[in-house]
Amino acid sequence: MAQDHDYQMYSPYLHNSTATSKLIEFPLEIHSDDIPNTGALNFRPSGRKKFIFEWFMGSRSTANWESWKWALFERRKFERFLQEFKKWTSKIKELVPLMLALHPRYDSSAVLESLISNEHSNRLGMAPHARLRKLTIEPAVHQTNFFLQNATLDALLDRECLTMASLSKPSSSLEKEADRVLVEFKKYGEDNADARPDTVTVDRVQQLASLLSSAGKDNLRTLSFRGIIDLPQQSRYAFIFNFPSKAADVEPISLHALMDSTAGSASRLTLPQRFRVAQDVTRAISAFHVDGWVHKSIRSQSIIFFQDKAAQSSRLYADPFLVDFEFARPQTAETQYTFDNNLERNLYRHPDRQGAPTVSFRKMHDIYSLGVVLLEIGLWQTAMSIHQNATKKLKEGVMMNPHAMQNLYIEIARRRLPHHMGPAYRDAVVKCLSCKSTDDDSRLAIIFYEEVVQNIDVTKLQ
Repeated sequence: MAQDHDYQMYSPYLHNSTATSKLIEFPLEIHSDDIPNTGALNFRPSGRKKFIFEWFMGSRSTANWESWKWALFERRKFERFLQEFKKWTSKIKELVPLMLALHPRYDSSAVLESLISNEHSNRLGMAPHARLRKLTIEPAVHQTNFFLQNATLDALLDRECLTMASLSKPSSSLEKEADRVLVEFKKYGEDNADARPDTVTVDRVQQLASLLSSAGKDNLRTLSFRGIIDLPQQSRYAFIFNFPSKAADVEPISLHALMDSTAGSASRLTLPQRFRVAQDVTRAISAFHVDGWVHKSIRSQSIIFFQDKAAQSSRLYADPFLVDFEFARPQTAETQYTFDNNLERNLYRHPDRQGAPTVSFRKMHDIYSLGVVLLEIGLWQTAMSIHQNATKKLKEGVMMNPHAMQNLYIEIARRRLPHHMGPAYRDAVVKCLSCKSTDDDSRLAIIFYEEVVQNIDVTKLQ
C-alpha cells in the first residue's frame, strides 16, 4: 500500500495537508463563466436551497456539473470518510510497536537496522521503535559520547526539577554564543568534588542519553536532547534539552503545578484536553515499554507543558512532554537498590518499591505510577491532596501504609471516576493500580493495550 501513488498523495498518515486539517483541497476545473451571478440576491436559507437547485437544473448540460455536484454535495461525505480513515490509521500506528515486540523476527539487530534505513518503514512509524529496540539489544555498540566539552552552563543549581538555563559554547568570535535550553539534574553522589560516579552509573547515564537522543528525534513525547555536562562540584550531571519548536522560551509548567494551582478553575483543563493528555502519556509509556524501556519516575511532576510561541497567553496542552527519566534503562538491566523515603514520590510508587526495594524495577511498577497520574487527571486532584484528605480521618500518629494507599486509590477510582471520566476510563485506571507482576512481557503488552490504552478515549463516553 505504501508504494501506491494515490495513497501516498492523499493518505492522512503520509500527507501533511490532510494530517493537520479536517479539510482537504482538491482542484476543481471550474471556470468563472460557470459560476452563477446572484447579484444582490438576499434570501433566506430555504430560498437559497431552492435557488441552487433551480440553477443546477438549468446548468446540467455544462461540462462542470459533476465538479459542482462534488464540491457542494459529495465533498462532506468524503471528508467524513477521511476522518474515519485517519482514526483507523492511527490505531494501526499504535499497533506498530506491539508488532515489533511480539514477533521474534524483530529481535535481530540486522532486521531492525533494515527497518531504520527503509523509507517506507520511516513513513509507517516503524523506524523510531526499531531504533529504541536496537538500543536494548546492543546498548554498548550504539552509545555515543554525549558529554559536551568546553560548554558553560548558567542555571539555578539549587533546582532539582527541570529548569531554564543558558548554554554557552566557544565560537570563532570573541563572544560566546548562548542558547536558551532546559536542564535536568541527575545526582550521582553527595556534594563532594572527590566523589566520582562508578562504572555502572556511567553506563546507565550513557544508556539514558542514548534513549533520550533517539526518542527526542522521533516525537515520542520527549524533548529534543542536546547532551550532558558533568558538574563534579555538585556530584551530578546536567542533562541539556532544546525547547520544542512551537514553544516560547519561557519556563514550562508541570501537570502537578496546574492541578495544585491557586488559579483554581482558570488552570483546569477541559474534559477533551484531559482525555488528550491522558491518552498521549499512556500511549508514550506503552511505546517505551514494548520497545524494552522503563521510565522509573512517572509522576504528574514529570509531565510538562509549554507556552505557545505564536500566542504566549495560551499553553500547548495538546503537546505534553515526559521528563525526569530516572536513569531509565532497558528492562533487562540489573537494578541498583537505592531508595529514598520522600513521601511525595512514594505516593506514585508501587508498594513493592517503597522503602528499601526487595525486587528489581519492572514494567508493572511504571504502570502503577501511571495509574496514579491518570487518577489525578480524572479527578483533577493531586495524589498529595488525596493522601492529606485521607490522613485527616485517621487517629493522631497513625500513618497509612503503602498497601492501604493503593487500596484507597482503587476505591476512589471505582467510586468517583465514572462521574468525571466515564466507566471505560475508570476501568483503565483500576487496571493500572491493580496490575500484577508477570514474566510474560508479551501478554502484559497486549493486556495493557487492550484494557488501558484503548479505554483512555473520549469517544467511549458516547
